[in-house]
Amino acid sequence: MLLTVEECLAAIDLHTRGLAAAAETDLEARIEHCPGWSMADLVWHVIGVHRFWNGVATDLPVDEPAEVSEDDRPADDQLTTELVRGMETLVATLRSADQDAACWTWGLDQDVRFITRHQVQEAAVHHWDAVNAGTGADRWTIDPEVARDAVDEILTHSLPNRRWPSADTGGLGGTVWFRCTGTGTGAPDAWHVVDGEVPGTLAHRSYRAGEEPVVLGPAVGAEVDPATLLLWLYERVGEPGPWQGESAVLDRFLAIAG
Repeated sequence: MLLTVEECLAAIDLHTRGLAAAAETDLEARIEHCPGWSMADLVWHVIGVHRFWNGVATDLPVDEPAEVSEDDRPADDQLTTELVRGMETLVATLRSADQDAACWTWGLDQDVRFITRHQVQEAAVHHWDAVNAGTGADRWTIDPEVARDAVDEILTHSLPNRRWPSADTGGLGGTVWFRCTGTGTGAPDAWHVVDGEVPGTLAHRSYRAGEEPVVLGPAVGAEVDPATLLLWLYERVGEPGPWQGESAVLDRFLAIAG
């Protein structure tokens, strides 16, 4: 976790309020990368996410709890108000929680800290969705340090790992590297993704940019700003390249990560 807890909570607050502001421009707008969703549906989804994870951080269940019921959906004219209210409740819960307290999560880390960290990218990516559907994503920004932490979290938890092996891919058979531009001096801001110990899984190593080891064998990679890399990993934007290296390795990476 590259951000402090308070930095994570500030980012959750910032991007949720940004999502609410963008949504208020047109609740009927269609969400490009969430097929079938309107802006109102997007806001309701994030309300449900906040309610769900607030319950997990409060009750600390061992097993996965039930999702929020659709019957609880507010009227459209109350959605953005409820969104901000729910975010404030979640942030308060996470601020007062023991970050090391054990609880169910879908990630490899089974603790409240995982919730705090992952909710940053949940808010940031859906903020982008809302801006993209409204005023245009070219006006959307994210702090590079926040995006860098989100990328590191995706590589740790969201790409296929030992919980979700990807069968019949034949493995990566090389290295995919990413090197971020425009970040601070702290590590990591470069990553090497390789085959995991379990067939059909991926693993990664983190480095300070410019200090990563020389890659031996087939490899492909790109130097890219962390916000663009984050959005590419979430399939919101096109190629983050230009790619350097062997395209076949990238094709295998996409097959496994997909």
